Amino acid sequence: MKRETQNVVVLLLGLGVGVMVVKGAYLHYVKPSLMPWLLIAAALLIALALVCIVRDIRNSGSETFDDCHRHSGGMVWLLLVPVVLIAFVIPPPMEANGAAPVAAAQPHRRAFAALPAERAPVVPLPEAVMRAATDSAGTLDNRLITVSGFTLIRDGGVDLGRVVIVCCAADAQLARVHLAGPGATVAAGYPEDTWLRIEGTVVSGSASAAASFVPTMTVAGVTKIDRPANTYAY
Repeated sequence: MKRETQNVVVLLLGLGVGVMVVKGAYLHYVKPSLMPWLLIAAALLIALALVCIVRDIRNSGSETFDDCHRHSGGMVWLLLVPVVLIAFVIPPPMEANGAAPVAAAQPHRRAFAALPAERAPVVPLPEAVMRAATDSAGTLDNRLITVSGFTLIRDGGVDLGRVVIVCCAADAQLARVHLAGPGATVAAGYPEDTWLRIEGTVVSGSASAAASFVPTMTVAGVTKIDRPANTYAY
């Protein structure tokens, strides 16, 4: 590969990463906290490419290359295809069928902090799942809470789910709660993948090994909401 080609590839790679960050497309691949590292990587790649380009221009004519470096290396430009696709073609967020179920191993129990003293405090759905399965303090017992997510129509009824990213989309997992009670019938009346805000009470002890640590929530209220711009939970 010629030096000019190398420099252009590195420059376009840095610009591609920068475009992803500016457009917000990076959120489809990694969690928001990694944005500073992406910006640093993009800046370093662009700076490295520009330094090399300037150096080669200054040294133009002073270097010779053997025959193997005289080839155009046209195939190398195919490396830019995924860069262009990642930067300018934004894929849809991962859906439930692309995320692995949360591991059903016996979780370590610990005490969680008490919930806010409100009528129905908002609890992220993954946190509600964790509290139901591992909280030794019973902070969800007899507490009305509010969770949001998308509907999953299952053979046994309807669930509410969120795709959770730990680091990047490759490790995405599906967190879900099973909906029960009269309100669950209302939720089941919506098409699958409808986003809902649910008020309800987690059934104590329902997040058991027999249920793969998926808690059951008795639904008290159902409200349809707009699909959020970023559908992942962290």
